[in-house]
Amino acid sequence: MNILSLLRQTGQRFRSSERGTAPVEAVIVTPLLFWWYLAAYQYFDAFREKNANQKAAYAISDMISRETAEIDTAYIERMGEVFDYLTMSRQPGWIRVTSVYWDDVAGVYRTAWSHATDGHAPHTDATIATETARIPVLPVGDTVVLVETSTTYQPFFRIGLEATQLNNFVTTRPRFASQIVFEGQLAPEVEPVPDVGGA
Repeated sequence: MNILSLLRQTGQRFRSSERGTAPVEAVIVTPLLFWWYLAAYQYFDAFREKNANQKAAYAISDMISRETAEIDTAYIERMGEVFDYLTMSRQPGWIRVTSVYWDDVAGVYRTAWSHATDGHAPHTDATIATETARIPVLPVGDTVVLVETSTTYQPFFRIGLEATQLNNFVTTRPRFASQIVFEGQLAPEVEPVPDVGGA
């Protein structure tokens, strides 16, 4: 057997051999599997924190709506601490609580009072007007408690996700009164519309 034939046969055997394919495939696939695992964990954690933020916002809104005594800035600051505790976020969050009523004469929503934590600005009549589409229709003389929460989700790994702001906007009608009293401030007294329909 000459040298050329020997080289040709050796090349053919090497080309058709399947020995060592598993380690090669493992080397190729392992980084992809590792990346997929990190990405799956990252997206799961993001949705978990988003869900926790939403539940915390509804819980705080429900607690405030059940109050019958006057509340103050210290009460809302404590609600901000409750929000941070419930969400267990790695970044501090803030909340804004606003009592909103419908001004039937002017045909606009107005704020009876508003307070925000962490130095954020409270709502005014001008800013609440920009949220009209998200506020439910209110009967004359009634109010709604608007709770806004916000925190920043900071991902563990930079895999398809950047730092994301998680915001919630929850409106709840007071449970046991027509309005929640805040440090002596009340919405202006508005005469209810008389029932002329009869029954």
